[in-house]
Amino acid sequence: MQSKWFSALLVIACVALLSGVGFASACQDTTFDNYLGAGFNCTIGDKTFSNFAYHSTSNPPGFSIPAGSIDTSPITTLLNPGFQWSTGWHASTSSGVLSEDSLFQFTATVNPGGNLITDVSLSIGGVGFSGTGSVTVDETVCLGATFPACTGGTTRTLEVFDSSSGIQTYDEISFAGVSEVDVQKDVLINAGTNGSATLSLLTNQFSEGSTTPEPASILLFGSGVLGLAGVLRRKLNR
Repeated sequence: MQSKWFSALLVIACVALLSGVGFASACQDTTFDNYLGAGFNCTIGDKTFSNFAYHSTSNPPGFSIPAGSIDTSPITTLLNPGFQWSTGWHASTSSGVLSEDSLFQFTATVNPGGNLITDVSLSIGGVGFSGTGSVTVDETVCLGATFPACTGGTTRTLEVFDSSSGIQTYDEISFAGVSEVDVQKDVLINAGTNGSATLSLLTNQFSEGSTTPEPASILLFGSGVLGLAGVLRRKLNR
């Protein structure tokens, strides 16, 4: 009987170790305020997303976009997970709301044994302008580390925009696989001196390249399983 219990507990222990990052729940389709707060994280496939932060301002004050009005949808596309945010960013000289500025930040981390991130894309939809209006989304990513210093990592930038200067609704960067990407994104909707601008969709995706666990990682995992097995066996034999 003890042998059967030991085998069952060992299987549970192995599953827990293979899960990699605690018991983070799947990212949900909800408003962005539910993603904020110390310690919050969630998963899409073999990626964990954490360190969510948001700040918004407007000119004049009082018309900024609150996190609770931003619909947030996880993208579960195989090998290309990410998020889509949807809300009504709008500025116009006729309304008196001359600009809206939203700052996003979060971290994408590969769970142990997962596919490395090899590509980041940024896109916008439901976008338009008139006169001197403009929509600009600037994104800075830290590859392999986190902000503010990005120590040990590499900084890259992406930009999408729509204005009298031109339109670019999609941008993408590719790189050698990393297990962590930190994102800072600035969404600026500006009416200018005589115009308007709107934006309704914002998307980030993190393409994956396959990876094989390194021998050291396999050895560490094996040692953990064996160590836990020893603890369970000693407890069952008492």
